[in-house]
Amino acid sequence: MPGYIFKLGAIFLGLILAAFLLANNILIAVSIIPLCLMAAGYFVEVPKEIRVKKTISKNRARVGELLSISLDVSVESGIGPVIICDVINGSFELVEGSNFHVVWKGFSPKTFKINYKVRCNASGTYSLEETKWRTKHPVCNYSENGVCHNNISVQIVPRLLELHKIRGLAAKSRVPMPQGALSTLGMTTHEFKEVRLYYPGDPFKSINWKVTSRNLFRGKVYPVVNEFEREGKKSVYIFLDTSPTMNFGTKSRNVIEYSIEAVNAFADYYLAQNCIVSLISFGSKKIVVPAGSGKMQYHRILRELMRIRDNTDDRKTVKKKVTSLAEIIYSNREHFVGVRPLFIVITRFCGSNSEALKKAVEDMSKYTVRNGNLPSIMMVNIIGYEMRIKKDIEKQAANLIESFMNIMSKELRNRCIWIDWNPARESLTSALLKQVVTAR
Repeated sequence: MPGYIFKLGAIFLGLILAAFLLANNILIAVSIIPLCLMAAGYFVEVPKEIRVKKTISKNRARVGELLSISLDVSVESGIGPVIICDVINGSFELVEGSNFHVVWKGFSPKTFKINYKVRCNASGTYSLEETKWRTKHPVCNYSENGVCHNNISVQIVPRLLELHKIRGLAAKSRVPMPQGALSTLGMTTHEFKEVRLYYPGDPFKSINWKVTSRNLFRGKVYPVVNEFEREGKKSVYIFLDTSPTMNFGTKSRNVIEYSIEAVNAFADYYLAQNCIVSLISFGSKKIVVPAGSGKMQYHRILRELMRIRDNTDDRKTVKKKVTSLAEIIYSNREHFVGVRPLFIVITRFCGSNSEALKKAVEDMSKYTVRNGNLPSIMMVNIIGYEMRIKKDIEKQAANLIESFMNIMSKELRNRCIWIDWNPARESLTSALLKQVVTAR
Protein backbone atom coordinates (compact mmCIF):
# COMPACT_ATOMS: atom_id res chain seq x y z
CA MET A 1 0.00 0.00 0.00
CA PRO A 2 1.21 3.58 -0.62
CA GLY A 3 2.41 5.58 2.36
CA TYR A 4 -0.42 8.11 2.17
CA ILE A 5 -2.91 5.32 3.08
CA PHE A 6 -1.25 4.86 6.44
CA LYS A 7 -1.16 8.64 6.95
CA LEU A 8 -4.91 8.90 6.25
CA GLY A 9 -5.55 5.99 8.60
CA ALA A 10 -3.61 7.71 11.36
CA ILE A 11 -5.56 10.95 10.77
CA PHE A 12 -8.96 9.25 10.97
CA LEU A 13 -7.86 7.27 14.04
CA GLY A 14 -6.84 10.52 15.69
CA LEU A 15 -10.20 12.06 14.82
CA ILE A 16 -12.01 9.13 16.44
CA LEU A 17 -10.02 9.51 19.66
CA ALA A 18 -10.75 13.23 19.66
CA ALA A 19 -14.45 12.53 19.07
CA PHE A 20 -14.58 10.20 22.09
CA LEU A 21 -12.91 12.79 24.25
CA LEU A 22 -15.32 15.48 23.05
CA ALA A 23 -18.30 13.10 23.07
CA ASN A 24 -19.17 14.16 19.49
CA ASN A 25 -21.23 11.43 17.82
CA ILE A 26 -21.22 13.13 14.43
CA LEU A 27 -17.43 13.29 14.33
CA ILE A 28 -17.25 9.65 15.38
CA ALA A 29 -19.51 8.57 12.49
CA VAL A 30 -17.64 10.72 9.97
CA SER A 31 -14.29 9.23 11.04
CA ILE A 32 -15.15 5.60 11.65
CA ILE A 33 -16.83 4.93 8.27
CA PRO A 34 -13.78 5.70 6.04
CA LEU A 35 -11.52 4.08 8.64
CA CYS A 36 -13.52 0.83 8.36
CA LEU A 37 -13.39 1.00 4.58
CA MET A 38 -9.64 1.50 4.65
CA ALA A 39 -9.22 -1.32 7.13
CA ALA A 40 -11.25 -3.64 4.90
CA GLY A 41 -9.35 -2.50 1.82
CA TYR A 42 -6.06 -3.23 3.48
CA PHE A 43 -6.85 -6.93 3.43
CA VAL A 44 -8.05 -6.86 -0.22
CA GLU A 45 -5.42 -7.49 -2.91
CA VAL A 46 -5.43 -6.02 -6.37
CA PRO A 47 -5.83 -8.56 -9.21
CA LYS A 48 -2.63 -10.51 -9.79
CA GLU A 49 -1.29 -13.58 -11.59
CA ILE A 50 -2.39 -12.33 -15.01
CA ARG A 51 -1.61 -14.56 -17.98
CA VAL A 52 -2.13 -13.72 -21.64
CA LYS A 53 -1.91 -16.22 -24.48
CA LYS A 54 -1.88 -14.56 -27.90
CA THR A 55 -2.52 -16.18 -31.28
CA ILE A 56 -2.43 -14.68 -34.76
CA SER A 57 -4.14 -15.93 -37.89
CA LYS A 58 -0.99 -15.71 -40.08
CA ASN A 59 2.70 -15.29 -39.44
CA ARG A 60 3.24 -14.02 -42.99
CA ALA A 61 0.92 -11.73 -44.92
CA ARG A 62 0.96 -9.10 -47.65
CA VAL A 63 0.53 -5.37 -47.21
CA GLY A 64 -3.15 -4.52 -46.88
CA GLU A 65 -4.19 -8.01 -45.82
CA LEU A 66 -6.30 -8.43 -42.66
CA LEU A 67 -4.86 -10.25 -39.66
CA SER A 68 -7.00 -11.69 -36.86
CA ILE A 69 -5.48 -11.50 -33.37
CA SER A 70 -6.93 -13.38 -30.41
CA LEU A 71 -5.98 -13.06 -26.71
CA ASP A 72 -6.92 -15.54 -23.99
CA VAL A 73 -6.61 -13.68 -20.67
CA SER A 74 -6.81 -15.28 -17.23
CA VAL A 75 -6.70 -13.53 -13.81
CA GLU A 76 -6.26 -15.91 -10.88
CA SER A 77 -6.32 -13.78 -7.71
CA GLY A 78 -7.34 -10.37 -6.34
CA ILE A 79 -10.41 -8.18 -6.68
CA GLY A 80 -10.86 -5.08 -8.78
CA PRO A 81 -10.84 -3.70 -12.33
CA VAL A 82 -8.37 -5.11 -14.87
CA ILE A 83 -7.27 -3.10 -17.93
CA ILE A 84 -5.72 -5.02 -20.86
CA CYS A 85 -4.02 -3.23 -23.77
CA ASP A 86 -2.42 -5.25 -26.55
CA VAL A 87 0.40 -3.21 -28.10
CA ILE A 88 0.36 -2.93 -31.90
CA ASN A 89 2.90 -1.18 -34.12
CA GLY A 90 2.11 2.20 -35.63
CA SER A 91 2.12 0.70 -39.12
CA PHE A 92 -0.95 -1.38 -38.22
CA GLU A 93 -4.48 -0.06 -38.58
CA LEU A 94 -7.25 -1.29 -36.31
CA VAL A 95 -10.12 -2.44 -38.54
CA GLU A 96 -12.47 -4.45 -36.34
CA GLY A 97 -12.85 -4.94 -32.60
CA SER A 98 -10.61 -3.34 -29.98
CA ASN A 99 -7.19 -4.06 -28.54
CA PHE A 100 -8.21 -2.29 -25.30
CA HIS A 101 -10.41 -4.10 -22.79
CA VAL A 102 -11.60 -3.44 -19.21
CA VAL A 103 -13.20 -6.13 -16.98
CA TRP A 104 -14.10 -6.52 -13.32
CA LYS A 105 -12.39 -9.30 -11.38
CA GLY A 106 -14.54 -10.70 -8.58
CA PHE A 107 -13.81 -13.29 -5.95
CA SER A 108 -13.51 -16.21 -8.40
CA PRO A 109 -10.86 -16.55 -11.12
CA LYS A 110 -11.68 -14.63 -14.28
CA THR A 111 -11.07 -15.73 -17.87
CA PHE A 112 -12.07 -13.83 -21.00
CA LYS A 113 -11.12 -13.48 -24.66
CA ILE A 114 -10.23 -10.44 -26.79
CA ASN A 115 -10.58 -10.58 -30.58
CA TYR A 116 -9.75 -7.86 -33.08
CA LYS A 117 -8.50 -7.43 -36.64
CA VAL A 118 -5.73 -5.21 -37.99
CA ARG A 119 -4.39 -4.24 -41.39
CA CYS A 120 -0.70 -3.55 -41.96
CA ASN A 121 0.18 -0.74 -44.37
CA ALA A 122 3.96 -1.18 -44.53
CA SER A 123 6.20 -4.13 -45.28
CA GLY A 124 8.71 -5.43 -42.76
CA THR A 125 9.06 -7.75 -39.78
CA TYR A 126 7.09 -6.68 -36.71
CA SER A 127 7.06 -7.98 -33.16
CA LEU A 128 3.65 -8.39 -31.52
CA GLU A 129 4.82 -9.92 -28.28
CA GLU A 130 3.87 -7.25 -25.71
CA THR A 131 0.52 -7.08 -23.94
CA LYS A 132 0.34 -4.49 -21.17
CA TRP A 133 -2.02 -4.71 -18.21
CA ARG A 134 -3.01 -2.52 -15.30
CA THR A 135 -4.99 -3.45 -12.19
CA LYS A 136 -6.59 -1.08 -9.68
CA HIS A 137 -7.56 -1.48 -6.06
CA PRO A 138 -11.36 -1.50 -5.60
CA VAL A 139 -11.25 0.87 -2.58
CA CYS A 140 -7.99 2.77 -2.48
CA ASN A 141 -6.33 4.79 -5.18
CA TYR A 142 -3.70 2.14 -5.84
CA SER A 143 -2.74 0.29 -9.01
CA GLU A 144 -0.14 -2.11 -10.41
CA ASN A 145 1.27 -2.36 -13.96
CA GLY A 146 2.79 -5.28 -15.83
CA VAL A 147 3.62 -6.73 -19.24
CA CYS A 148 2.96 -10.20 -20.64
CA HIS A 149 5.23 -11.45 -23.42
CA ASN A 150 4.39 -13.84 -26.24
CA ASN A 151 7.00 -14.85 -28.77
CA ILE A 152 4.99 -13.72 -31.79
CA SER A 153 6.21 -11.86 -34.86
CA VAL A 154 4.71 -11.33 -38.29
CA GLN A 155 6.33 -10.79 -41.67
CA ILE A 156 4.55 -8.33 -43.93
CA VAL A 157 5.67 -8.68 -47.54
CA PRO A 158 4.98 -6.06 -50.26
CA ARG A 159 1.90 -6.33 -52.41
CA LEU A 160 2.50 -8.06 -55.72
CA LEU A 161 1.23 -5.62 -58.34
CA GLU A 162 0.08 -7.69 -61.29
CA LEU A 163 1.72 -6.73 -64.60
CA HIS A 164 0.27 -9.60 -66.62
CA LYS A 165 -1.92 -7.21 -68.62
CA ILE A 166 1.23 -5.85 -70.28
CA ARG A 167 2.23 -9.23 -71.62
CA GLY A 168 1.51 -9.79 -75.26
CA LEU A 169 2.05 -6.21 -76.38
CA ALA A 170 3.88 -5.51 -79.60
CA ALA A 171 7.64 -5.49 -79.39
CA LYS A 172 7.76 -1.83 -80.38
CA SER A 173 6.42 -0.32 -77.21
CA ARG A 174 7.54 2.75 -75.44
CA VAL A 175 7.68 0.68 -72.25
CA PRO A 176 10.78 -1.51 -72.57
CA MET A 177 9.86 -5.04 -71.65
CA PRO A 178 12.54 -7.77 -71.83
CA GLN A 179 12.73 -7.40 -75.63
CA GLY A 180 14.55 -4.12 -75.12
CA ALA A 181 17.17 -5.44 -72.74
CA LEU A 182 19.02 -7.97 -74.87
CA SER A 183 22.33 -9.48 -73.89
CA THR A 184 24.89 -9.22 -76.70
CA LEU A 185 27.14 -11.96 -75.38
CA GLY A 186 25.03 -14.99 -76.33
CA MET A 187 25.11 -16.93 -79.60
CA THR A 188 22.66 -15.88 -82.32
CA THR A 189 19.68 -18.21 -82.74
CA HIS A 190 17.41 -18.81 -85.79
CA GLU A 191 14.45 -17.08 -84.11
CA PHE A 192 13.75 -13.85 -85.99
CA LYS A 193 13.26 -10.75 -83.85
CA GLU A 194 13.06 -7.62 -86.02
CA VAL A 195 14.47 -5.65 -88.95
CA ARG A 196 16.57 -2.66 -87.98
CA LEU A 197 19.14 -0.25 -89.39
CA TYR A 198 22.73 -1.31 -89.74
CA TYR A 199 24.95 -0.57 -86.75
CA PRO A 200 28.79 -0.52 -86.93
CA GLY A 201 30.02 -3.95 -85.92
CA ASP A 202 27.10 -5.94 -87.33
CA PRO A 203 28.20 -8.83 -89.63
CA PHE A 204 27.65 -8.26 -93.37
CA LYS A 205 25.85 -11.58 -93.73
CA SER A 206 23.00 -10.22 -91.58
CA ILE A 207 22.19 -7.46 -94.12
CA ASN A 208 18.73 -7.81 -95.65
CA TRP A 209 19.54 -6.87 -99.26
CA LYS A 210 15.92 -6.85 -100.45
CA VAL A 211 14.78 -4.33 -97.88
CA THR A 212 17.99 -2.33 -98.37
CA SER A 213 17.42 -2.10 -102.12
CA ARG A 214 13.82 -0.95 -101.63
CA ASN A 215 15.04 1.73 -99.25
CA LEU A 216 17.52 2.95 -101.90
CA PHE A 217 14.64 3.77 -104.24
CA ARG A 218 13.05 5.72 -101.39
CA GLY A 219 16.18 7.78 -100.87
CA LYS A 220 17.40 5.95 -97.78
CA VAL A 221 21.03 4.91 -98.18
CA TYR A 222 21.48 3.11 -94.88
CA PRO A 223 21.51 -0.70 -95.03
CA VAL A 224 19.02 -2.78 -93.06
CA VAL A 225 19.92 -5.95 -91.16
CA ASN A 226 17.97 -8.89 -89.76
CA GLU A 227 18.24 -9.22 -86.01
CA PHE A 228 17.69 -12.61 -84.38
CA GLU A 229 17.18 -13.55 -80.79
CA ARG A 230 20.34 -14.43 -78.88
CA GLU A 231 20.99 -17.22 -76.47
CA GLY A 232 21.48 -16.33 -72.88
CA LYS A 233 19.39 -14.29 -70.49
CA LYS A 234 18.62 -10.62 -70.66
CA SER A 235 19.85 -8.14 -68.06
CA VAL A 236 17.61 -5.88 -65.99
CA TYR A 237 18.97 -3.49 -63.35
CA ILE A 238 16.50 -2.03 -60.85
CA PHE A 239 17.64 1.07 -58.94
CA LEU A 240 15.57 1.99 -55.87
CA ASP A 241 15.71 5.44 -54.30
CA THR A 242 15.96 5.27 -50.51
CA SER A 243 16.79 8.92 -49.90
CA PRO A 244 14.78 11.08 -47.44
CA THR A 245 12.72 12.48 -50.36
CA MET A 246 10.90 9.12 -50.49
CA ASN A 247 9.60 9.49 -46.92
CA PHE A 248 6.50 11.35 -48.05
CA GLY A 249 2.90 10.59 -47.20
CA THR A 250 1.03 9.10 -44.27
CA LYS A 251 1.39 5.85 -42.36
CA SER A 252 -1.26 4.17 -44.50
CA ARG A 253 -0.15 5.68 -47.83
CA ASN A 254 3.45 6.69 -48.44
CA VAL A 255 5.87 6.86 -51.34
CA ILE A 256 8.48 4.46 -49.97
CA GLU A 257 5.93 1.66 -49.59
CA TYR A 258 4.63 2.14 -53.12
CA SER A 259 8.22 2.11 -54.42
CA ILE A 260 8.80 -1.21 -52.65
CA GLU A 261 5.68 -2.62 -54.30
CA ALA A 262 6.89 -1.41 -57.71
CA VAL A 263 10.26 -3.13 -57.27
CA ASN A 264 8.51 -6.30 -56.18
CA ALA A 265 6.27 -6.22 -59.26
CA PHE A 266 9.08 -5.57 -61.74
CA ALA A 267 11.30 -8.25 -60.20
CA ASP A 268 8.50 -10.83 -60.33
CA TYR A 269 7.65 -9.98 -63.94
CA TYR A 270 11.16 -9.95 -65.40
CA LEU A 271 12.27 -13.05 -63.50
CA ALA A 272 9.21 -14.82 -64.89
CA GLN A 273 10.46 -13.79 -68.36
CA ASN A 274 13.74 -15.62 -67.66
CA CYS A 275 15.76 -12.41 -67.24
CA ILE A 276 18.75 -11.71 -65.03
CA VAL A 277 17.61 -9.14 -62.45
CA SER A 278 19.72 -7.05 -60.07
CA LEU A 279 18.58 -4.68 -57.33
CA ILE A 280 20.74 -1.76 -56.21
CA SER A 281 19.65 1.09 -53.97
CA PHE A 282 20.88 4.65 -53.87
CA GLY A 283 20.28 7.16 -51.13
CA SER A 284 20.62 6.64 -47.39
CA LYS A 285 20.26 2.84 -47.22
CA LYS A 286 22.59 0.42 -48.97
CA ILE A 287 20.96 -2.59 -50.61
CA VAL A 288 22.71 -4.71 -53.21
CA VAL A 289 21.29 -7.92 -54.65
CA PRO A 290 23.75 -9.29 -57.26
CA ALA A 291 22.52 -10.46 -60.63
CA GLY A 292 20.55 -13.69 -60.59
CA SER A 293 17.49 -15.42 -61.97
CA GLY A 294 14.76 -17.79 -60.90
CA LYS A 295 12.66 -18.04 -57.77
CA MET A 296 15.66 -17.89 -55.45
CA GLN A 297 16.58 -14.48 -56.85
CA TYR A 298 13.02 -13.25 -56.28
CA HIS A 299 13.16 -14.31 -52.62
CA ARG A 300 16.54 -12.59 -52.22
CA ILE A 301 15.10 -9.35 -53.55
CA LEU A 302 11.96 -9.72 -51.41
CA ARG A 303 14.07 -10.26 -48.29
CA GLU A 304 16.01 -7.05 -48.93
CA LEU A 305 12.83 -5.10 -49.65
CA MET A 306 11.42 -6.09 -46.27
CA ARG A 307 14.52 -4.74 -44.56
CA ILE A 308 13.87 -1.23 -45.88
CA ARG A 309 10.86 -0.68 -43.60
CA ASP A 310 11.98 -3.05 -40.85
CA ASN A 311 10.99 -1.47 -37.56
CA THR A 312 14.30 -2.53 -35.95
CA ASP A 313 16.20 -0.23 -38.30
CA ASP A 314 14.21 2.81 -37.15
CA ARG A 315 15.95 2.75 -33.78
CA LYS A 316 19.24 3.70 -35.34
CA THR A 317 19.72 7.45 -35.17
CA VAL A 318 23.15 7.54 -36.80
CA LYS A 319 23.11 9.81 -39.84
CA LYS A 320 24.15 7.89 -42.93
CA LYS A 321 25.85 9.18 -46.06
CA VAL A 322 23.54 9.70 -49.02
CA THR A 323 24.84 8.08 -52.22
CA SER A 324 23.68 9.47 -55.56
CA LEU A 325 22.56 7.35 -58.49
CA ALA A 326 25.45 8.60 -60.63
CA GLU A 327 27.93 7.29 -58.06
CA ILE A 328 26.21 3.90 -58.09
CA ILE A 329 26.35 3.77 -61.91
CA TYR A 330 30.04 4.66 -61.92
CA SER A 331 30.97 2.09 -59.26
CA ASN A 332 29.15 -0.69 -61.18
CA ARG A 333 30.18 0.36 -64.68
CA GLU A 334 32.19 -2.81 -65.35
CA HIS A 335 28.99 -4.87 -65.15
CA PHE A 336 27.39 -2.96 -68.04
CA VAL A 337 30.20 -3.46 -70.55
CA GLY A 338 29.32 -5.95 -73.29
CA VAL A 339 25.58 -5.92 -72.64
CA ARG A 340 22.70 -3.57 -73.42
CA PRO A 341 20.78 -3.79 -70.17
CA LEU A 342 17.45 -2.34 -69.20
CA PHE A 343 17.73 0.22 -66.40
CA ILE A 344 14.69 0.81 -64.20
CA VAL A 345 14.92 3.72 -61.77
CA ILE A 346 12.18 4.05 -59.14
CA THR A 347 12.24 7.44 -57.47
CA ARG A 348 10.26 10.57 -56.64
CA PHE A 349 11.23 13.51 -58.80
CA CYS A 350 11.57 16.82 -56.98
CA GLY A 351 13.69 19.92 -57.28
CA SER A 352 16.43 18.65 -54.98
CA ASN A 353 17.32 15.58 -57.06
CA SER A 354 16.72 16.82 -60.61
CA GLU A 355 20.38 17.48 -61.45
CA ALA A 356 21.52 14.19 -59.92
CA LEU A 357 19.01 12.24 -62.00
CA LYS A 358 20.06 14.06 -65.19
CA LYS A 359 23.70 13.14 -64.56
CA ALA A 360 22.73 9.51 -63.90
CA VAL A 361 20.69 9.29 -67.13
CA GLU A 362 23.65 10.64 -69.09
CA ASP A 363 25.90 7.94 -67.64
CA MET A 364 23.37 5.15 -68.21
CA SER A 365 22.78 6.27 -71.81
CA LYS A 366 26.37 5.36 -72.66
CA TYR A 367 25.53 1.69 -72.18
CA THR A 368 22.05 1.57 -73.72
CA VAL A 369 21.77 3.99 -76.68
CA ARG A 370 21.78 2.21 -80.03
CA ASN A 371 20.72 3.15 -83.58
CA GLY A 372 19.63 6.58 -82.43
CA ASN A 373 16.65 5.20 -80.50
CA LEU A 374 15.67 6.04 -76.97
CA PRO A 375 18.00 4.52 -74.36
CA SER A 376 16.72 1.50 -72.44
CA ILE A 377 16.12 3.55 -69.32
CA MET A 378 12.75 3.60 -67.60
CA MET A 379 12.23 6.25 -64.94
CA VAL A 380 9.26 5.53 -62.66
CA ASN A 381 8.29 8.76 -60.93
CA ILE A 382 5.98 8.17 -57.96
CA ILE A 383 3.76 11.21 -57.42
CA GLY A 384 2.72 11.44 -53.80
CA TYR A 385 1.33 14.93 -53.31
CA GLU A 386 -2.26 13.70 -53.04
CA MET A 387 -1.44 11.29 -50.21
CA ARG A 388 -1.78 14.07 -47.62
CA ILE A 389 -4.80 15.83 -49.07
CA LYS A 390 -7.65 16.53 -46.65
CA LYS A 391 -9.26 19.64 -48.17
CA ASP A 392 -10.14 20.79 -51.69
CA ILE A 393 -7.71 23.68 -51.52
CA GLU A 394 -4.90 21.21 -50.77
CA LYS A 395 -5.85 19.27 -53.91
CA GLN A 396 -5.48 22.43 -55.98
CA ALA A 397 -2.07 23.05 -54.45
CA ALA A 398 -1.04 19.46 -55.22
CA ASN A 399 -2.08 19.84 -58.86
CA LEU A 400 -0.11 23.09 -59.08
CA ILE A 401 3.04 21.48 -57.68
CA GLU A 402 2.62 18.51 -59.99
CA SER A 403 2.37 20.80 -63.02
CA PHE A 404 5.49 22.66 -61.92
CA MET A 405 7.40 19.38 -61.56
CA ASN A 406 6.31 18.36 -65.06
CA ILE A 407 7.93 21.51 -66.40
CA MET A 408 11.13 20.90 -64.44
CA SER A 409 11.38 17.30 -65.69
CA LYS A 410 10.69 18.13 -69.35
CA GLU A 411 14.34 17.81 -70.39
CA LEU A 412 14.75 14.55 -68.50
CA ARG A 413 11.56 13.10 -69.99
CA ASN A 414 12.97 13.47 -73.50
CA ARG A 415 16.07 11.45 -72.63
CA CYS A 416 14.46 8.34 -71.16
CA ILE A 417 11.18 6.48 -70.94
CA TRP A 418 9.30 8.39 -68.28
CA ILE A 419 6.48 6.82 -66.24
CA ASP A 420 4.37 9.03 -63.98
CA TRP A 421 2.61 6.88 -61.39
CA ASN A 422 0.11 8.45 -59.02
CA PRO A 423 -0.98 5.59 -56.70
CA ALA A 424 -3.88 7.71 -55.43
CA ARG A 425 -5.46 7.69 -58.91
CA GLU A 426 -4.32 4.58 -60.77
CA SER A 427 -2.51 1.26 -60.59
CA LEU A 428 1.03 0.67 -61.81
CA THR A 429 -0.31 -1.36 -64.74
CA SER A 430 -2.46 1.58 -65.87
CA ALA A 431 0.50 3.94 -65.63
CA LEU A 432 2.60 1.60 -67.79
CA LEU A 433 -0.11 1.06 -70.37
CA LYS A 434 -0.34 4.81 -70.93
CA GLN A 435 3.17 4.76 -72.37
CA VAL A 436 2.41 2.19 -75.05
CA VAL A 437 2.60 3.41 -78.65
CA THR A 438 1.70 1.55 -81.80
CA ALA A 439 4.41 0.18 -84.03
CA ARG A 440 4.96 2.06 -87.28
